[in-house]
Amino acid sequence: MQALQFGAGKIGRGFLAQLYARSGFETVFVEARPELVASLNRHRACWIEWTDGAREPIAPVSAIDAQDAEAVAAAFARAEVASTAVGVNALPQLAPLLAAGLRRRAAENPKPLNLLLGENALDAHTRLRDALVQTLAPDEHPLLETLGLVRCIIGRQAVAELPGDPPGVRVDRYSTLPVDADALIGEPPPIVGIQPVRPFELYMQRKLYLHNGLHALIAYLGAQHGYRTIQHALQDPEIYALFAQGAKSLTQAFLKMHPFDPAEHYETVQDILTRIQDPHLDDPIARVAREPLRKLRPDDRLVGAYRLLVAQGEDPIPFRKAILAALAYYDPTDPESVQLRQMIQAQGADAVLREWCGLERL
Repeated sequence: MQALQFGAGKIGRGFLAQLYARSGFETVFVEARPELVASLNRHRACWIEWTDGAREPIAPVSAIDAQDAEAVAAAFARAEVASTAVGVNALPQLAPLLAAGLRRRAAENPKPLNLLLGENALDAHTRLRDALVQTLAPDEHPLLETLGLVRCIIGRQAVAELPGDPPGVRVDRYSTLPVDADALIGEPPPIVGIQPVRPFELYMQRKLYLHNGLHALIAYLGAQHGYRTIQHALQDPEIYALFAQGAKSLTQAFLKMHPFDPAEHYETVQDILTRIQDPHLDDPIARVAREPLRKLRPDDRLVGAYRLLVAQGEDPIPFRKAILAALAYYDPTDPESVQLRQMIQAQGADAVLREWCGLERL
């Protein structure tokens, strides 16, 4: 069985390919970096390093250059399952490749295909579907009915690429893949760890606010104090207190708002908090804090969590401080950070809060 994986980055190699290998699939990567494509094809394997230092090989794998549209379409026609891990903003760029793949699959293997969207974004499916609608001719739109655009919750922390040929990925051991049960076409793919959930939005929101939100809170507050890693920032008593209070407030807010089973909810929250605090991760703040504009959108991890806390009468102060820290964050190597700085200089922070974050005041 073949799984087609768009993107051979940290999540592609460090999570999805590993689940595929454990499930008996060969992973065929579609990747834009020619040197990585060559390396993966040369070795037919890649590898991960767990936080305790142990390593696990992932095989068999192969790779296709993303410029080779014909080869990608042929692989798409053969695949039993496909997935993405390219960043939600890059999803629309896949539309021409996917459109060609849908046409070839219709001719050679007219069997529905589930495309797992490993982007941790509530709107990942609509972004990609809109791009496909624009790419396909009107009489080809029925092809979309054969493609399941299945959002996923990516919980594994893949924190760094490690030197090697091919490079490795340092990851934690979280191995569950919750997916949107209502978007699957037919039975779930036979992948170890896959967990269809509904309503997907509730589970995604919990992950986004509790895991990504608290992670971002630590990162932006840590950056203000000059820390370089999440683990160093958590050693600061003030930051740790805000992290702990934010976690407590969000835990209660979700139980007020959503019908989660309390025992399952507390177990999930504790697992999230334990993994964020893993002392072996050495997670760079620059990785967690990148793309601040995306993370300051009204329904994303910081502003969304803040709004939930306010609505449910829980303490919003930790996320209020995190939002202000995110507005002040600056990394000249991150285009979104540069754009945010320019927006604040041109309009003022209050205007950015109002027009970008959807907040009248903090």
